[in-house]
Amino acid sequence: MKLGIVDLGSNSFRVLLGTYDGSTWQNEPKQLWTTQLGKRNSDGLLTKEGMERGLQALKEICAVLDAYGATIRIGLATSATRESGNGQDFLAQAKQVCPMEYRVLSGEEEATYGFKGATVYEHPDFHYATIDVGGGSTEIALGDANHVYFAKSYPAGAVRMQEMSAEGPQRVWEETVRMWDELPIEGTFGEFIGIGGTATTLAAMDLQMEDYDPRRIQGHRLDRGTIEAMILQLRYMSREERLQVKGLQPGRVDIIVPGAEIITSLMDTYQIGSIVVSEADGLEGWQSQYGGR
Repeated sequence: MKLGIVDLGSNSFRVLLGTYDGSTWQNEPKQLWTTQLGKRNSDGLLTKEGMERGLQALKEICAVLDAYGATIRIGLATSATRESGNGQDFLAQAKQVCPMEYRVLSGEEEATYGFKGATVYEHPDFHYATIDVGGGSTEIALGDANHVYFAKSYPAGAVRMQEMSAEGPQRVWEETVRMWDELPIEGTFGEFIGIGGTATTLAAMDLQMEDYDPRRIQGHRLDRGTIEAMILQLRYMSREERLQVKGLQPGRVDIIVPGAEIITSLMDTYQIGSIVVSEADGLEGWQSQYGGR
């Protein structure tokens, strides 16, 4: 079985290709297209330009799926599509450009599958929380190796908060710190796990990666002070200077600061000293429905 899963995110579209051998998945490195679909008009609608970038990406993605020979193809749309009045219009065009099964995930589904996909479980009896700061929203999930019992999506994302972040160094923190719910931890707690593009990019920057290596990202620990230092450094850099930062992908240059500020807001609220980063996320969580991990 060859499976292709496409994450239609607010900042980027990502593709996971995998072949199931009857017991485990053999996955290819994830591929990414920056679309900034989540940058909306003042009326909340997806912009024409963002939709065009998304459709162009899907044309290229369709060719990748064809070349891989993916027999099962699934597109997972998230906050940009589900919150926009013309999100369904975009999906209708997407089906013409790249036919596959499309599904608009709820925020709770996003959080749940992200938790299921994360693979940093050091103790099977401990309880863990995942934090996924995306372009349009942030998902938090809580559970153990057997089940997820808290999953929620919040309207705070790196693209969504970009303009607010530019207003001043405390604006995102002030706006988001009141959002987060108390976590109903039901057992011995293990770790907070960071998943998604903001967390993996911060890890790549901390590791000063010339070339992105998911094996080094997996399990990398980021403490609160390290993230704050990166925010302070990046905030006062020009765009051209940011483009020279090792580990910072060009598609995230404009949104890494608000994304990191959301993470520090969460860390302050929950008194988190550090997070462990997982390269595996909701794509692997969704894939696990079709067989073993």
